Amino acid sequence: MTDRDLLTAKIQSYLKALSPRAVETLVRGLERARQAGKTDPHLDLILAASAELLRSDDPPPAAFRGPAPAAPATRKGHLERLFFSPLDTFLVNEQLPYKQAGRVYRPYLNGIWQWLERDLLPADIARTRQDLDTIRSDAEKVHARVAVLRRQAADALGEAISRAEGSEREARRLAMVLGGDRAVADLQDVTRVLQAEPWLPAFLRRMPPNLTERRLKQDTDVLALVEAHARKHPDYVPVLAAAVLDRADAPWSLGTFATRLAGTQKMKDLAQSRFAPFVDMVVSEAERLNVLAKDHQRHNPDPVAFSEAVSSYATLVKGLELDLDLTGCDQWKARISHTRRDMSHLVADELQGASGAVRRALAVPKVDRDGNWTRDEAAVDAAVRVLRLLAMARGNSETLAVNEVSKRARHTVEQTLEILTRALISDLRKQSGPMRDAHLFAIDTAVLLAEVYFGPDYAAQIRRSRQAAVAATAPGPASAA
Repeated sequence: MTDRDLLTAKIQSYLKALSPRAVETLVRGLERARQAGKTDPHLDLILAASAELLRSDDPPPAAFRGPAPAAPATRKGHLERLFFSPLDTFLVNEQLPYKQAGRVYRPYLNGIWQWLERDLLPADIARTRQDLDTIRSDAEKVHARVAVLRRQAADALGEAISRAEGSEREARRLAMVLGGDRAVADLQDVTRVLQAEPWLPAFLRRMPPNLTERRLKQDTDVLALVEAHARKHPDYVPVLAAAVLDRADAPWSLGTFATRLAGTQKMKDLAQSRFAPFVDMVVSEAERLNVLAKDHQRHNPDPVAFSEAVSSYATLVKGLELDLDLTGCDQWKARISHTRRDMSHLVADELQGASGAVRRALAVPKVDRDGNWTRDEAAVDAAVRVLRLLAMARGNSETLAVNEVSKRARHTVEQTLEILTRALISDLRKQSGPMRDAHLFAIDTAVLLAEVYFGPDYAAQIRRSRQAAVAATAPGPASAA
C-alpha cells in the first residue's frame, strides 16, 4: 500500500463513522474551498476519498442506514427516532459550556422519551406502537400517525413546563426526573420545536439546503424569509438562528446576517436587538468546536479528526472577527476569548510533542530472531495527526495564539524530518532480508509524513530518492522495489 493509499484508507475510515449528509456537507465545503483558490495539499485527497465513499455500490454501514421498521427488536427505538426527527436540525452531540436557546443536547432526548413513555403518555405511546405494527409498510401513514403523537406530546410537555414555572417544587421534581436544570432548559426547546410543527417544517423546506456566504451577506431571499417568520413568531428567533446555522457554509457569516436583520452596524445596538441570538449562535458554535476538539484530543486516535475540529474553529473565529468588531460587547468577546485560551493550550500541548511523534513514527521496526516485525500504526497515526495540526497552525497561529510554540515546533519538525529521512535512505544499502523490509516501511512512512507536512511536490522528491536507493541496493534482478 502506498502512502497515498494509506492516508486515503484512514480518511475513509473516519468518514464511514459520519452520516451521508455530513459527508456530503464536507464534500461541498471542500469543493468551495478549492474554487476559492485554497491550496491545501490534502484538499484533493480528502475530496477524492469522500467522493469514492459516496459513489460506492457496497451496502452502507449500519450508521448510514435507516432503521428497519419490520424488525421487532428495533421497532421500539424506531418510534422514538421518528418522533424526534423534526429536531435533527437543532441537535448537537457536544455539551456546550452555556445553554444556547435553539440547540438541544442529543443525549437528553432519551431521558425525555422515557419520561413521556413512563409518566405523561404511556397509553398514547403504546397505542401508537401498536398502530405502527399494523401500518409499518405504508410510510405515509406511519409518519402521519407519529405526527399525531407529537401533537399530543407537545400539549403534555407544555402543561408540564407551565406547572414547573408556577411551582418551585414542580421545578425541582422536573429537574430531578430529567437530570438537571440544563436538561429542563433543553426540554423547553424540544417542546417549542414540537409546538411549531404547523409552520416550522414549511419554513425549513423554503430554506435553501446550503446557505453560501454571499447569500447571507448580500442576497435578500433568505433575509426576507427569516424577517417574515421572525415577525410572525418573535419567540422563535433562536430557533430560526439555529436553522440558518445548520445550513450555513460559512457559520461566521451569521454575524453579518444579524446586522442586516437588525438594520444596524453598531454592536451594542445589535446586542440589544431581537436578532442578537444569531451572533449568540456563532459564539455557541465556536464553543461547540472547542468542546469537540478537546474530545478528539483526549479520546479519538484518528489522525484527521482533531486537526479538522481545530481548523474549523480557527476559520470560524477568524471570519467572525473580520466581519464584526465585538468591542463593547463584553459577553460575546469574553466567551470567544475563553475558547481561544482553551484552544491555545490544546494546540500548544500537542505541538510541543511534535518532534518526538515524528521520531517515533520513523523508528525502524525491530525484527525478531524469526525475521518478524510489526508496523507501529499508532505511532504513524500520531505523527500524521500532529503534522496536520502543525501545517494548519502555520496559517492560524495568531487566531490560535500559538505564534512562538508553532514557530519552534516547525523548526524542530522540519529538521527532524529531513535528517531522519536522509539517514533512512542512506542506510538502506546496509540492510537485507526482513531488516530491509522494515527499513523500507520506515522510509515509506517518511514519504507519507513529508506529504502531510510539506506537500506532494516535496514528497515526490523523497519518493524518487527512495526508488533510486531501492534500485541501487537490489540484491538481484528478481528483486522488486
